[in-house]
Amino acid sequence: MIHYSSASISIGYLFIQKEIVLLVLGILLALMFIIELVKYKSNFIYDLYMKNFKHMLREHEYDKNRFRINGASWVIFAAIFCIILFPKLIAVTGLLMLSFADSTSALAGRMFGKKQYAPNRSYVGTITFFVVGIIIMFLAPKYFGTIKEYIIVLIAVIVTTVADGLSLPIDDNFTIPVVCCAVLYLLYSLLYPGIIF
Repeated sequence: MIHYSSASISIGYLFIQKEIVLLVLGILLALMFIIELVKYKSNFIYDLYMKNFKHMLREHEYDKNRFRINGASWVIFAAIFCIILFPKLIAVTGLLMLSFADSTSALAGRMFGKKQYAPNRSYVGTITFFVVGIIIMFLAPKYFGTIKEYIIVLIAVIVTTVADGLSLPIDDNFTIPVVCCAVLYLLYSLLYPGIIF
């Protein structure tokens, strides 16, 4: 539910000024980064953190021998990165992919993904990612609503699904929206030359 709730960033950004969204996200990321640092310096804070949040974290996110920021921090960092770098509708679409396709595929993979093709990657999870990605991308706001534009989003879903399935070394909370936004931006630029975002 926490991962799904990250959709509030995308939806909020549709209606709130860019500078305000970046300010709020920047403050949140700074606070979370401070907590991460303090967690590794204080045994008391670490134990308190583990008691309340361990069930929501992956093993590498609480390994005391190696500093790693948690997935929620990566989500906020990705949101800031996409909002700064890409046009609004593209950033919103990429972040919605993270909120819904990634979350739903993770649930489906854990519940039904007995056959895996890579560590933490199941056929059920990847198929779910693709199907939910298609739904999200087709429902997300569009510039033109043309057939060509829907082909663009279909290609972006395919590439993002492949990227997610590759288990890249960077946290997928960052790679999913960034890959999706980058593909969308490139295709819009190529197929709609002169577009004013």
